[in-house]
Amino acid sequence: MFKKSILLACALLAGPTHANPLMNTPRPLFFNDITALDKVAHRSLSLPAQRKNFTFAAQANLLPLTFAEVGQALHSYPIVFVAEGTTVALVALTDLKPGSNRFVQANGEWRAGAYIPAYVRGYPFISVRATEQTEPVLALDPQAADFKASGGQPLLLADGTPSEQLKGIMAFQGEYRMLSERTHAMVQALKDAGVLEDGSLQLQANAGGEPQQIGGFMVVSEAKLKALPTEVLKKLMDADALGLAYAQMFSMGSLGNLFAQPAQAAEPASPAKAEPKRSGKKTQ
Repeated sequence: MFKKSILLACALLAGPTHANPLMNTPRPLFFNDITALDKVAHRSLSLPAQRKNFTFAAQANLLPLTFAEVGQALHSYPIVFVAEGTTVALVALTDLKPGSNRFVQANGEWRAGAYIPAYVRGYPFISVRATEQTEPVLALDPQAADFKASGGQPLLLADGTPSEQLKGIMAFQGEYRMLSERTHAMVQALKDAGVLEDGSLQLQANAGGEPQQIGGFMVVSEAKLKALPTEVLKKLMDADALGLAYAQMFSMGSLGNLFAQPAQAAEPASPAKAEPKRSGKKTQ
């Protein structure tokens, strides 16, 4: 499954990059900058084996998810859909207020017992395409605090080949990209079936206070889902999207987790305190 992605990433390691092929690529969530991995330019980069500090995610109230993570994520987060241009994305809701993540504590650690989305675990790396016509490449955020942490392990060996740690990162990102593309197809199937509708929540901060309406996201309409003709339901089943629809509805029972603890306004972590965690395991 990972072979093609690993080979593509290794091709980038073959020599120096004279111009950043991702210069005009929009910066993904968390990324200060984005550049293709290069065996010469990035020869000295290293990462600690484990991460405990997630301060870089402290201001993200929406986190990308793949369908493979939903079974675990729904116990921690309400899962919703958000419009991104002409497409719709599957995300975990970490706070009702933009710019805040209730799952990142003041000390930078993730809330104990909560699932950490794969996209978060994968930073500061990502698999991206420079254009729609080009193959995906492994890229990184060269400004990430992870690369400045003490006690790091080298990404590249003395001969310029990937270390075991980097091989795991490439495998992780290769699989994540494939899961993301499949997730997009499943969400598109739900959109095409017409079962997504605008969602809203009415919250009252305190007794007697003015209720606040929260929106800007979409959810599955159970009524519309049940009203679908048999042939459309079969299409959703064939696209593996029907299970995703019911999982999204079930996840709304986790809304209470957004009020269980006060939001922690964590300050950006100093480089010395950032401790990344890397894994080559499959995305769950």
